Amino acid sequence: MNLRIRGNKTLITVLTCFFVFGWALPSFAQENVSSTTTEAAASSTATPVFAAGQEGLYERGQVISVRQGEKTDTTGGEQVEIYGIRFLSGPLKGETRDVESSVQENPYGLKPAIGNSVVLFMQQADEAGSWHVYIDSYERRAAMLWLFVAFFITLILLSGWQGMKVGISIVISIFVIGFVLIPLFIKGVNPVPVAIILMGLLTYLASGLSGGWNKKAVVTALGTMGGALAGYLLSIVFVEWAHVSGLSTEEDRQFFLSNPMLNPRGLLFAGIIIAAAGAAEDVAVSIASAASEIKRAKPHASFKEVFSSAMTVGKDHMGALSNTLIFAYVGASLTLLLQYTQFGGSWLKFINFDSVVEEIIRSLTGTIGIAFTVPITALLSAWVVMHGGPLAGKASEHEHLHQHH
Repeated sequence: MNLRIRGNKTLITVLTCFFVFGWALPSFAQENVSSTTTEAAASSTATPVFAAGQEGLYERGQVISVRQGEKTDTTGGEQVEIYGIRFLSGPLKGETRDVESSVQENPYGLKPAIGNSVVLFMQQADEAGSWHVYIDSYERRAAMLWLFVAFFITLILLSGWQGMKVGISIVISIFVIGFVLIPLFIKGVNPVPVAIILMGLLTYLASGLSGGWNKKAVVTALGTMGGALAGYLLSIVFVEWAHVSGLSTEEDRQFFLSNPMLNPRGLLFAGIIIAAAGAAEDVAVSIASAASEIKRAKPHASFKEVFSSAMTVGKDHMGALSNTLIFAYVGASLTLLLQYTQFGGSWLKFINFDSVVEEIIRSLTGTIGIAFTVPITALLSAWVVMHGGPLAGKASEHEHLHQHH
């Protein structure tokens, strides 16, 4: 019990140091943000964050009819599809309106069928209560909900109670990200220390739920955040060196122009920390479990033996996970990679494209952070088992190692 209390105190102390360090360090790294955002902030210092988001409403609707019609203007007429939309939410709930399949009212060229649910963007035309209505997208919440249900059912069927605990930790993580992390970012709070402290706590929470509230959970959280912090520090150097602003797309520029209180480079760093922490946790928990099992199987093992064995496990796991992370980034960026053809096959232009540089820095610094997680967690694990015995109970260790094999 005393070891657990000391471990929790150590976790709190280290995360506090990370938090203070992260708060102070980005100040010099974020001063040189893009001149576009700086000028926008100077001219709009009184603009509240996300004021632009109040210009319209997003509401639900359902297509109840589709018919052909003709639209005429000064250049002539054209055949268009007219969708009868019943509003399911918002100020027009229960009413039915016609929306034309034109560039103005259906800018994404969607072709919903009768019965499809859609998301409608509404802007008030005048004070009399009339609205301009646009078809924005399909309403996809049902598909996403059933995918989550399938995910959790799979976890529970294949992993039992352990899968249930993993599902609970995921739900808590989503809740914290959606209702704590994002709102703090929106309010203009420095995103780096917020990402550091919350990712450390979520890592401890996930490890505690899956393997018990013990020394292994503390070591896993500290090793994970050590690796994530290493990736973050490295990213500061290369983001500054490559003159990356965090404004890689036109959407980014428009968003930050509308919200000058937010720092694009700070959010870039926060994203690197979050991605690195998520991947590094898998390596850290395997190393901690392996070190604990080694000490249990060989009680008289030396520090060097435990550390060396933990490093071996970590290196093997790191190699596979690094490839996984790179493949994940490539898979998410296929459209970006295809843009190479837009620049006449010029590697010089492509490799200096803002989005490409951001993705390279994000993926490689995150992978380097995983590499640093291995020795950090191995050292912590070896030191703790030499001073306090195995990191967790025998059942939880075998359970975790069984899951990874």
